[in-house]
Amino acid sequence: MTTERRVLGAGICLVLIYALQFLAARVSLAGNITPSGLTILRFYAAGALFIPYLCLAKTRQDIVRLGLVKIVTLSVLAGFPYLLVINTGISLTSAGYVASVGPGSIVLFSFLLPLFLLAGKADSVSVVSTMLITTGILLFIYNTFLVKGLSPAGTALFVLQGLMFSLYGVLIKRWQVGAIPGTAAVSLASCLPAFIAHASTRTGFAAAPVMELLFQAFTQGILAGAAAILLYTYIVRQIGPQRASLLMPSVPIITTVAGHLLLNEPLGIVQIAGLTFMALGMSIPGLTAIHRQHLRSNKGPPMAE
Repeated sequence: MTTERRVLGAGICLVLIYALQFLAARVSLAGNITPSGLTILRFYAAGALFIPYLCLAKTRQDIVRLGLVKIVTLSVLAGFPYLLVINTGISLTSAGYVASVGPGSIVLFSFLLPLFLLAGKADSVSVVSTMLITTGILLFIYNTFLVKGLSPAGTALFVLQGLMFSLYGVLIKRWQVGAIPGTAAVSLASCLPAFIAHASTRTGFAAAPVMELLFQAFTQGILAGAAAILLYTYIVRQIGPQRASLLMPSVPIITTVAGHLLLNEPLGIVQIAGLTFMALGMSIPGLTAIHRQHLRSNKGPPMAE
């Protein structure tokens, strides 16, 4: 199998994992499992998956080198509290909302935070992208007042999710944390609040079928918690971050359409318009970077006089 086919296959699997994560979460959250319970399942499974990595000396050294303060900070921003915010938001809105507003907010804050925290500079492409995404988010918020069963609070939680994960991204870059050590540290550290939440909050586990619990643990913890990260890392290494980023706009589109067809989630003109704005906003930076790279590669050496 050629590299191109492997990358294509990895990209299809990645998009399907993200869509399945949101759709499966919505189904269980509309039933017996609570947002806390779904988050607990996620980190029970992810924690069990990453325990063997502690047997590797290099992984232990990378985690210890991070230190307690950094591990706790990263775990708050991308661990148990982060997933609890997402799952609570899904319970108040829909799978299409989390798949659209969540990634859109991440892109939005990934543009804004470096400007304030890292003294970055804004280019015209990023400004246009941010304006489109912001318009899309505002349309989604407006849509919550038009459609019964959609809560503005749920949309606000997805915006908070975007802020949290963007801060996580900034700190990962500043602290030079690797993908696997960082994910392992967050997953393992999040097991502690998962144990506490299991003992102190309602989970809905008793009323849910065993197969549903196992399916959610596999989907949320193994597929979304580990496999998706490894697939995305592979894709970025093969084709670069710009081309890899073009996969992301397909996630809200597929999830929203599937949510409407399979789960009977509402899908109106305002939501479609918001989805279009956000998909365009997420696509523009990657397409522009690829175009610039193509122009540079086709530019021949300067002619001798």
